[in-house]
Amino acid sequence: MDNQDVNQNQIIDEAKTVEDAIEKGLERLAITRDEADIEILEEGSRGVLNLIGGKPAKVVVRKKDDASAVSAKIKELLTNVLDLMDLSCQVTVRAEDDMHIVQVDTVGADGLLIGKKGQNLEALEHLLRRMVGKQLRRSVRLEVDIGGYRERRVTALENKAASMASRVKSSGKEMQVEPLSAAERRIVHLALVGDPQVKTYTVGDGDLKSVVIAPQRRGARATEAAEQQVD
Repeated sequence: MDNQDVNQNQIIDEAKTVEDAIEKGLERLAITRDEADIEILEEGSRGVLNLIGGKPAKVVVRKKDDASAVSAKIKELLTNVLDLMDLSCQVTVRAEDDMHIVQVDTVGADGLLIGKKGQNLEALEHLLRRMVGKQLRRSVRLEVDIGGYRERRVTALENKAASMASRVKSSGKEMQVEPLSAAERRIVHLALVGDPQVKTYTVGDGDLKSVVIAPQRRGARATEAAEQQVD
């Protein structure tokens, strides 16, 4: 089979080269390369003497989803989930570059949806990301916030990092922050990356690891803290 239509927004095409397959897909969808997401399934091969045993290149060409349409789908799916939980909530979604920011306003249900240290919120965000990806057949970057929790949490972690760093500099001893998610560990790392007197590194196993704040050894470069941020 030379090619195959998947739906009106996606085509699988084959040709001798990847570029030829892409061009065929773009032409059949009547879009430009800037309007397409392209996935290479097979690079193809020429075979013996370019004649025997060669395989065609195969690509998937998809129309990029309009941001407003993606936002509408995110709102629809999340609203349905909240309705099934019998929660009265208002959902708003806005697109910022390739990120969709989802805001949920509830009447007395913030604590339930956020959970301890945001665990329920993280689970809800993960579920929504999977649902949207399945509906649109591609991954979508999104972030869910409930009642401004994320902004408050960032401020709290930055303040804690600054306070602990001050104590580390005074005592000369390391201190360890409680186990955090990867996103929250990054907040702590970034809060202290500009402080030449301390460095940070990660310890532990699993999803929840801890950030250690330690005195920076004398004469070390300030950028060493940034090098310690990789978990």
